[in-house]
Amino acid sequence: MTIRFRCPKCRRVLETPDRFVGRVARCAACGTNVRVPKSPEPRAILPELDQEEPTQALPSSTTYRAEDLVDMTAMVDIVFFLLIFFMVTSLQGICASIGMPAPDPQKVSSKGHRTVADFESDADYLIVRIDQDDAVWVEDQEMPSEQDLLVKLRETLDKAQAPRRMLVLGNGDARHATVVRVLDAGNEVGLEDVRLAIEDEP
Repeated sequence: MTIRFRCPKCRRVLETPDRFVGRVARCAACGTNVRVPKSPEPRAILPELDQEEPTQALPSSTTYRAEDLVDMTAMVDIVFFLLIFFMVTSLQGICASIGMPAPDPQKVSSKGHRTVADFESDADYLIVRIDQDDAVWVEDQEMPSEQDLLVKLRETLDKAQAPRRMLVLGNGDARHATVVRVLDAGNEVGLEDVRLAIEDEP
């Protein structure tokens, strides 16, 4: 059985099978959402139904166009990658720098000014040099890698009356990353005091 009724907005006569009663459909003329009534309108209200041109059947349910739907999956992935990029770049700046506390004027004045020769004659200090080509030297031996440096420092600390402090003499043209790598190595092997000084050009 076919049910005929009018659109409440444009008054166009619509028809649909009775199995769609109670569903919401869209008017083919004006696009208004219309609920299919349970019973057709009386013939007295629709006297001209037989004379009008055939009308289009209403869809079985509300239709959605593809452009009305937005897929958020790609957007979530982009936000996730941006978050990771922000975290990595932020932590890289933190890891690439080390805090250098300001010297205490009272301690400096009480101990006096010490030269490199004073540190070299002090058996409690291990001297590590970094030249302008970023080569690391310990006891006149070049350390080509960080692993070699760690092994050399541990061997030195295992000796009798081993030094417990380290002085890093860096050339003014040495890279910051190399200096940080040497300071981290001294801290990793358990040296109590690690100091940094810039060696004057000869």
